[in-house]
Amino acid sequence: MFPEGVYGRAMPIAADRVPERLPRGRHGLPRRFIVHNQRERMLLAVAEAVAEQGFATTTVADIIARARLSRRTFYEHFADKEECFLAAYDTVVEQLLSAVGQAYEQGDGWPQKVHDGLETFLAYLAAEPAFARMCIVEVVAAGPEARSRRDAAMRVFVDFLEPGRAEAPRGLVVPALAGEVVVGGLYEIIYARLQRNAADELVEMLPDLLYCALLPYVGHRAAEKAVDQARERDGAA
Repeated sequence: MFPEGVYGRAMPIAADRVPERLPRGRHGLPRRFIVHNQRERMLLAVAEAVAEQGFATTTVADIIARARLSRRTFYEHFADKEECFLAAYDTVVEQLLSAVGQAYEQGDGWPQKVHDGLETFLAYLAAEPAFARMCIVEVVAAGPEARSRRDAAMRVFVDFLEPGRAEAPRGLVVPALAGEVVVGGLYEIIYARLQRNAADELVEMLPDLLYCALLPYVGHRAAEKAVDQARERDGAA
């Protein structure tokens, strides 16, 4: 799946991840494959169920109905719906952070790194609204362990911003909490869009979000210039 980026450049994101339902009866498939298939179906099912009806009202029955598996099979993999949710969350966040990290590392210069990482992040969320809602919105309602894992993921994004301190022009003091403020602010903006099922708006917000991310580190002029350069670069791609 390759959705168009905000400036027209195709952004690679998650490949098709819908696991096939196994054939009925004797099929001769190896046990390892069966277990993996069952787990993948339940992880996708919990993401879709939670995104549609919320974590609080989602039940094990909802998950197994979507996954088309038995209750016994569910409990062979997970102790309860929270454990299933956390497994799905970890899987999606690992994939997302890997994609963002790769895009960030390939950027030429810190402002472009931030642009490329942020563009990849927004494109992923827009293209995978169920996963996005699970990881951004419903994780808040999924208990203290889920919120702890969300906080850990957010700290990774703060780390992406910290090299910006070396970009600050003379006379500009970068606050110690700049990274946390930026990441927290972007999180709340994205949360609000996903809360009202407006994931399709996220990619179009890239220029404004990029400006806000760069501003505390490089100042107004440099942040504005970076956004203009991104438009020109991606428009020509």
